[in-house]
Formats: sequence, C-alpha cells, structure tokens
Amino acid sequence: MRRRRRPFWLLFFALFSLGSLIYLILSVPPNYELRIMNYGLGIILAFFFLLFLSAVSLFTYLLNNTRRGFFVGILITLYFLLRFFGLTHPFFLILLLALFITLELFFSPRL
Repeated sequence: MRRRRRPFWLLFFALFSLGSLIYLILSVPPNYELRIMNYGLGIILAFFFLLFLSAVSLFTYLLNNTRRGFFVGILITLYFLLRFFGLTHPFFLILLLALFITLELFFSPRL
C-alpha cells in the first residue's frame, strides 16, 4: 500500500492564513467596518473566513485527508460562531460533535 505524500503548499497556506488571522486579531478593532463599494462588512466576517481557511488547510495537512480537514474546519468555525452568539451551553458542543461524527460516517467510503 502506497502512502500519499502530504502537499507542502497546504502547510505554507495554513501558516500564512494563521499569520493573517493573528495580525487581524492584534491590529484591527472588533467594531471596524470594511467598506467595499459603499457596502459595509464587519471585520468579524473576515475573522471567521480566515479561521475557516487556516483550520481547513492545517487539518487537511495533518490528517492527510481533504474531507476530514474540511469537516474539522467547519466544526471549529461553527463552535466559535456559537460562542460569538452567546450559545455557550455544553450541549451545543455535544451536538456539534455528534453532527461531525455523523457526517464523517455518512461520507466515508467504507461501510
């Protein structure tokens, strides 16, 4: 059985997006509004996007599986999104983990 090599560019992209996320956290205030053609986007949207990109690329590299990296990225982003909206009960974390396990079993190629 041949092992797949891990793509090095995923690690580079993970470190770059994680560095961008850290720079965003340290240098931009949370109430900053990004203006694009007279349409205001909150910087929170950029935070969650960078969080998702860094989680997906890092876990895709570590697990050597795109599907699992994508699911872990969604799980982390949804957890932080729930925390952002104040839904901090442990039951929500259990529901997210159950959803993650269900999706993993549903999309796995082996039965």
